[in-house]
Amino acid sequence: MVRKINLFIFATHHSSNNIASQRFKGLVKYLDFQKYRVFIFSREPKEEASAHTFHSDADITVMNFPGHCVGNESSALGSLLALLSAFFSFAPFLVNRLFGRSNRAWLIHALVAADTLCRERLKNGEPCIAIGTYSPIDALVAARCLSVRHQIPCQQDFRDGLTFEALGKQGRFRSLMKALVEERVVSESILVTSVSRALVDDFERRYAGKKVGLMPNGYDPADFIVQEDANSVAATNLVAQKVPPDKHLIGHFGRISASDQTRIGSLECFVRSMNASAGARQYAHALFVGELTAPEHDIISRLECTYSTVDSVARPVALRLMKHCEILLLITGDGTGCATGKLFEYLAAGSEVICFSGVVNEASHILSETGAGETVLKTEDAKAQELLNNVFTASRHTIVRRKIGVYSKVEQVKQFDRWLTGMVA
Repeated sequence: MVRKINLFIFATHHSSNNIASQRFKGLVKYLDFQKYRVFIFSREPKEEASAHTFHSDADITVMNFPGHCVGNESSALGSLLALLSAFFSFAPFLVNRLFGRSNRAWLIHALVAADTLCRERLKNGEPCIAIGTYSPIDALVAARCLSVRHQIPCQQDFRDGLTFEALGKQGRFRSLMKALVEERVVSESILVTSVSRALVDDFERRYAGKKVGLMPNGYDPADFIVQEDANSVAATNLVAQKVPPDKHLIGHFGRISASDQTRIGSLECFVRSMNASAGARQYAHALFVGELTAPEHDIISRLECTYSTVDSVARPVALRLMKHCEILLLITGDGTGCATGKLFEYLAAGSEVICFSGVVNEASHILSETGAGETVLKTEDAKAQELLNNVFTASRHTIVRRKIGVYSKVEQVKQFDRWLTGMVA
């Protein structure tokens, strides 16, 4: 029997259709499955998610569990369980022993399953690694608990900052709890990874001696293989229905301010700049694909060019819609560490990207390094107006790409493999 390195990945969004699900979904499929076996512990999606197909030789098991995680949906008792588990790794196992799996915490369901599998693998003499990816904190706590229980290496991954430019509700007590949880989950880890240089620098500064690695969200090249299929037809039909002939299409995909209210100011700057640009007013059509809040609808309704909004569509359709856009619109806020997964899909789609932002951030640096587009700060109305005039009055032009391959999951998995191999060496 071949002995493999077993990865226990706690990724609550993995089985959903949102952008967060792509972080490990597109990465682990490129691992060498003669060397690795992967177990992914996710949540049951709220809506029916499209099935994700891995290569037939991929040794990947995805398990979806019910239960609440820390956040708006969790009870005070559920949040307390996660907090206690961050300090006392035996807590979730004790709760399970006392009350069984009838409780409503995802943390318990996922850990009990992982514990059984990990015990079996270790008994067979195989190395194991626990990986948690934030958000929510439950995934980080689960990875720490499994790591401490079985004395196996742990990687903690941060798609967003838990204490650095933290998203969500703020307050002194919440900030204190986040800081305490972060310290506990990071302290037990062998490796900390994050999406942006700003976050990596912050971890290195606050946790001297801790190994910290940069792992951008990246893109899966398999998602952008040109082929005529039902998704391509759906995207073409949607453009035909929504976009007037002879218009230059500028598209935004996904949510805007749901997780970061500072993006509202950047959206307002975009609308002001579009209205101030004669070229944009005459030649542009703005398409917003994804769920919008009431304030966002109100701001977008002020556009003087033609525009349309579309509720969320299946991700494969959205990716093909991106290829119909001459300009892809990125809206970011006041966080310097912002490197949303949407950016990398934009890079792979191949159209020019314009980012409206509150500050120069990680996305700005990536656009500059790759030559994929430009960043306009929300205070730079004159620059934005000139840029939009040039874009919408000039004939369509080719954007020269540089080095976007470094953000491909095919390339990223090589570094991922080196990190994992080092943990069990």
